[in-house]
Amino acid sequence: MPPPSTPSNPDLTHFLTHPWCAALLSAPDTTLLPTPSRVPKKSTEDSFFATTLRTGDTIPYMLSFTSPRPHAASLSPSDGAAADPSTAPPALTPGTSDEQVSTLFSLGDGVNGYPSTAHGGLTASLFDEAMGVSMMRLRCSSASPKCTASSSPSSPQPQGGGTGMDIVTASLRVDFLRRVGTPGVVVVRVWVKERRGRRWVLEGEM
Repeated sequence: MPPPSTPSNPDLTHFLTHPWCAALLSAPDTTLLPTPSRVPKKSTEDSFFATTLRTGDTIPYMLSFTSPRPHAASLSPSDGAAADPSTAPPALTPGTSDEQVSTLFSLGDGVNGYPSTAHGGLTASLFDEAMGVSMMRLRCSSASPKCTASSSPSSPQPQGGGTGMDIVTASLRVDFLRRVGTPGVVVVRVWVKERRGRRWVLEGEM
C-alpha cells in the first residue's frame, strides 16, 4: 500500500487521520483493495453504497484492505525457530484463507436508529458489504487472473468487481453485542471459515 505519508485518495486520507486506523493500514503485508460498490453505475447496480449511503451524514468514507489473519501469522515464528506442533494453531480447513479482509466505514448520524446509535439494519448491511468485498477478493485471486487484486478504492471498476461472476448472500446472521455509536469509524473484519462446493461460509466481527 502507499506509505502513510503519501495518501493517494480521499478515503485513505481520511482514515489516516485516525491513529488506530493508520496503525492498521501501515501494518506489514497490508494491501489496499478496490471497492467497486462505491462507484455509481448506469445499471443502478451497487446504488445503495455508491449513492444512497455515500453522503456526508451516512457513510462518506469506506476503505478495504487485506492483511494476514492473526493465527495464520503465528504459524511462522519470527525468530526462525522451528514451530512446536503441540502449540501451533490447527491447520486451515480446505477452501479457507490465511488472510482476512477488513473494511473501514466512517459513519455519520444519518444512519441512526436510536440517538447517536447506528440502526441495526445498517450494521447488518456493513457486514454484508464487507463480506462482498472479501468474496470479490477470493474470486479475483482464484478464478480470474485478469482481475486486479489491489488498486485505489476510488478508481472505477467493472461491474461485479471484474470477475464476471455474480456473488449473492444466501443467509446472514448477526449477533448484536453492543451499540454502534455515531458519528465514528468502525472496522469489519471478514475471513473464510470453510467452502462447501460453490458455497463459501464466511465469518466476521466488528
